[in-house]
Amino acid sequence: MKKIVLATLLLVANLFAFERGSFGLNINDSDLEVEGRSSLANFVTNPIYRNFYLDANFINADDSLFGVGFYVENSPVNYNNLLFDIGLRMIFSENDDDKFFAIPITAAAKARLYLGALPKTHLGVKLAFAPSPLTFQDADSYFEYRIEADMQIIQNVDVYLGYRHIDTDYDSHDYEFNSAAYAGFKFLF
Repeated sequence: MKKIVLATLLLVANLFAFERGSFGLNINDSDLEVEGRSSLANFVTNPIYRNFYLDANFINADDSLFGVGFYVENSPVNYNNLLFDIGLRMIFSENDDDKFFAIPITAAAKARLYLGALPKTHLGVKLAFAPSPLTFQDADSYFEYRIEADMQIIQNVDVYLGYRHIDTDYDSHDYEFNSAAYAGFKFLF
C-alpha cells in the first residue's frame, strides 16, 4: 500500500510540475483521494495537443483504487463557459484476493456559473463505464459517476465539494467500492 501511495505521489509530482495542470486532495470522514492532471502540450511542441490531458488519481477507502487516464477537453464554438471531455482510463483495484483491471470510457461536462459577486464557480459531472469486454483479470464491469462544484477562492487555488459513486463489479461478486461525499482543494498551475 505504501508503495502505491508513494508511486502515485511521484507520478503526480512529475506530471503536474508543468503549466496547465492541477494537483488536488479531497477527503471525507473515511476516504482520501489524491488527484492530478497535466496538458500534453507540456511534453510536445505541436500546439494541436493543447487540449489533450493526462490524469491520475489514487483513492484510499476500505480498499485502494488507482487510475491513470487520457482525455481531450474542449468548449463548443461560441460557448466558452461550457467544457466537455471524453477519454479513456485504466483502473486498478483489489478486493480480498480478487484483482480488478478495467479500461472505462469517460465523459464529462463542466459549466461556469455566474453567481453575482462570488468568485469563479463551476458545476460538473463525470461518468466512466467499462462493460465486460473492457475489463480484465477478475473484473466484470466498472461504473463511476461524480458530481462536483468548485470555487476559485484565491488565484491558482480551487476548493470543491462533490459526491462520487464507484462500482467495481467482479466475476464472483458485485462490489460498491465507494459512495461518498467529499471536500477538497486543487492547486492550479
